Amino acid sequence: MDVKRFKKHYPGTRIEKNPFVPERDMLYFYEDPYYIGVPCRCLTDREQAMLKTLLSQEIPPKVSERARLWYDVLFNGKVLEHPDRSVKIRMIQFRVAGSLSQSDLSEWREALEAFFKPSACFIYLSSKQGLIIEEQMSVSEESLRAIANTLENDFSVKSHFQIGLRYPVSEWLPEAYREENQLFRQHIAGSGSKEVTSVESNFFTLLKPLANEWAILGESRAMIAEDTSWISIIRALWNNQGNVSLAAKHLFMHRNTLHYRIDKFYELTGISLKKMDGLTIAYLSTL
Repeated sequence: MDVKRFKKHYPGTRIEKNPFVPERDMLYFYEDPYYIGVPCRCLTDREQAMLKTLLSQEIPPKVSERARLWYDVLFNGKVLEHPDRSVKIRMIQFRVAGSLSQSDLSEWREALEAFFKPSACFIYLSSKQGLIIEEQMSVSEESLRAIANTLENDFSVKSHFQIGLRYPVSEWLPEAYREENQLFRQHIAGSGSKEVTSVESNFFTLLKPLANEWAILGESRAMIAEDTSWISIIRALWNNQGNVSLAAKHLFMHRNTLHYRIDKFYELTGISLKKMDGLTIAYLSTL
């Protein structure tokens, strides 16, 4: 979309990359990656019908009173005076992969909230995305995966979640949200197959462009390209924090066989998968 040309053609149009609450007389659309508010006074009936056909109409953000402070801090530039740094929060971002009717969307949101403690704050940014702010980490990654599966079974639409890190309440929160949101968007745009991911697991995608340029990873990348079975071995070890027994179980491989492959990898590359430093380098080679 040519943003400048669109604004020139429809004066008073507001275009943002973040969801916003449109003025009362605006039509509100989403055209990736933009949220668009077009004043109706600028449009003929024919133009309104045309825009509704060409663009996807969106619903404005919905924020409870309890979540209003977080919404203003993250999206409206509100500065907290004398923030209590002893308070820590984490942000769980979510995105619905399909479309829901207005009534089903309301029920989906009610079902989601029922899985969390009353202290959790929900910010619904659009019909497809939002975030949950927790002071108490009440839901584990495993529990959240079960929640995602339950919602999919009940509403026949898949949803994705990303669990964020914990941050003290400070002026850095908006930037932390933007960076975590970037990771989430990259994950969905990439493989996007997992219902639940975390900032910890997605963080390495930021290093992928750099890792592809590193000569020190050249040999391991070449070997992995020739024998892709190394990918599953390295990732199984990585996902199990280097625990050989758990990785072997995940791979349906005898523990001694896995030890042999680990030793072989060291012989060929000089990288020890028995050490977290070496395992991290090997993991980067698989990205």
